[in-house]
Amino acid sequence: MTLSEIQSVIELGDLPVAITSAVQIDSNSICINNFVPLKVIKINESYNKNNVINLNFDGINEGYLFFTRHKGKIDLEAMTEFEFIAFLVEADFDDYSLDAYAFKHDYVIIKETFWNTYLIHYEKTSPLWAGFSHKLNFTEPISKYLNNILEIEAGDRLKDLDNYSYESTIRAIEQPYAFERFLKLYHLLELQFDYYLIDKIKKLQVPNDSNEIGKLLNGYSRVELDRLTEIILNNCLDINSLIQKLELVFPFKNIAEDIFLKFGTNKKPLTDLSKFNEIFTLNSFSEFSLLSVKIINKNDNKLEIFIPKLVSYWIYRVRCSIAHNKIGEYLLSWDSENFIVEFAEPLLKEVLKQSFKK
Repeated sequence: MTLSEIQSVIELGDLPVAITSAVQIDSNSICINNFVPLKVIKINESYNKNNVINLNFDGINEGYLFFTRHKGKIDLEAMTEFEFIAFLVEADFDDYSLDAYAFKHDYVIIKETFWNTYLIHYEKTSPLWAGFSHKLNFTEPISKYLNNILEIEAGDRLKDLDNYSYESTIRAIEQPYAFERFLKLYHLLELQFDYYLIDKIKKLQVPNDSNEIGKLLNGYSRVELDRLTEIILNNCLDINSLIQKLELVFPFKNIAEDIFLKFGTNKKPLTDLSKFNEIFTLNSFSEFSLLSVKIINKNDNKLEIFIPKLVSYWIYRVRCSIAHNKIGEYLLSWDSENFIVEFAEPLLKEVLKQSFKK
């Protein structure tokens, strides 16, 4: 409501809580009963939403965080002072004639005497110190990136997931953004590093194979990329399906060149920029294309070797760019989310499906 509409509500009388004052303190904010309500648009979901949380600054209580959005419709007569103040700011004037109101947001309410200090020193940093945000800045997407798919292919039947793997899949589903979702799916693949080693050891016998077991244990400390590559080489035998998912990268040439070549390590399977460009021109990772560009040959660097190694390396590079937020690493931002949703995530899921195949 506007200030004049709030004053009209006050004049109607018979309010659920006493309203002693309502003042416009800036172009966007109204102070009611010496409190200024400020909507919260994003919040840490771990908070118990039944609580009203004190906001202390240098040990002094200057405001409160309270939760209204999850409650559904709240009877106006049952509203607390803070809820009714937030209602006056959020609702339309006609909503006051209703018996109940469903809030669109949760709220922070700040004491008027602290309001300017809060705006200048605390509002923008609230995601860090309190786990909530009041507004979206210009770099954040208005909504989550949506993949406009119309069908899902389940593929082959998969093995039942153990409890830890199942938990990773649920966490992936729960993630609101593609970056976090990719990491949770990658964690599911990481679990297979250990299981794969255990399975190899179980096939050996003590003491006859003690030396082989020792070699496996000593090799366990190998770099993560090597372990990932070994799993994909041994488990992902449907090369054509891997190629289909690799070819989803073609609309993303610029970011692919940066993340896989310019910021890559010395272990990248595809190192030559001119050959990289030729593959993107051919728009194909088929055996014919790779042979024609001389990326693979018929002898030591065959298709069934090169493709799993490339898949391993590219998945690993995406994982590093998401997990390592540091200078010297390619830094992904929200405007790259379509690269994850439309290419990297389907590629990782294909690897997982083949790894969990019955």
